[in-house]
Amino acid sequence: MKAMYKHVTKILIFFALSFFMNSCDNDLDLLPEDDRLTSANAFDEPESYRAFLAKIYAGISLSGQQGPAGQPDLLGLDEGFSNYLRLYWKLQEFPTDEAVIGWDDGTIRDLNFQNWTAGNEFISTMYARIMFQVGLTNEFLRQTTPELLDSRGVDASLREQIQLFRAEARFMRALSYWHMIDLYANPPFVTDADPLGAFLPSQIQRADLFAFLESELIEIENQIVPAKQNEYGRADRAAVWTLLAKLYLNAEVYTGTPRYADALENCNKVINAGYSIAQVP
Repeated sequence: MKAMYKHVTKILIFFALSFFMNSCDNDLDLLPEDDRLTSANAFDEPESYRAFLAKIYAGISLSGQQGPAGQPDLLGLDEGFSNYLRLYWKLQEFPTDEAVIGWDDGTIRDLNFQNWTAGNEFISTMYARIMFQVGLTNEFLRQTTPELLDSRGVDASLREQIQLFRAEARFMRALSYWHMIDLYANPPFVTDADPLGAFLPSQIQRADLFAFLESELIEIENQIVPAKQNEYGRADRAAVWTLLAKLYLNAEVYTGTPRYADALENCNKVINAGYSIAQVP
């Protein structure tokens, strides 16, 4: 009986070891089986750079990869609620007397009654949405450095386009950081110069973020496509002037120093750029 028990025990141990050894098979293969998903191959096609830029723009109006819902960029709040522009509009309008809601989804009513807390899901999701956009633009800028373009053999024609893409990406990052400085004051600050991976970024003070945004926008002003020359939906020089005007308009709040003359100057640049108000029937 003891001999049979030992025999059965050995068999069970053998099968147990076989199971665990099999389950660990290839666990150290850290690369996806589909190599198109790696950064080393993601830019094999020239169109990939434009597609990446399109994703940055899409992040303002779409909540994920599959509309109206499915494969979301962020988990948590319902995709219908977590759209960037919808969240931004809620946070700007609901605490004022310009909009009143007739429903009570989640913590949305707290915005109308001005008794929100840090745990408000709309406030926290807007925060996450902004930082997600910043992260996207940072990675685009990391992947389009001259060194990486050289290593990929990017030709002069595509490289010229990518430089314009980079200016637009920097504008989009500035736009998101302007939303952050306006809504949250002193946010965490990360750029493409920061490393990848998990770390706690330093908090930047409002006045310092203002200085960064002003410098960034002035630097890209002459790098981005001139006013009215870009395709529909993409930022041009007038978009830079518009964002500068908005930044200067509230400069006294952000820095303690009024900049109304600079706001007016940039408003006049936009007005004189030749745009007209759309004729909507």
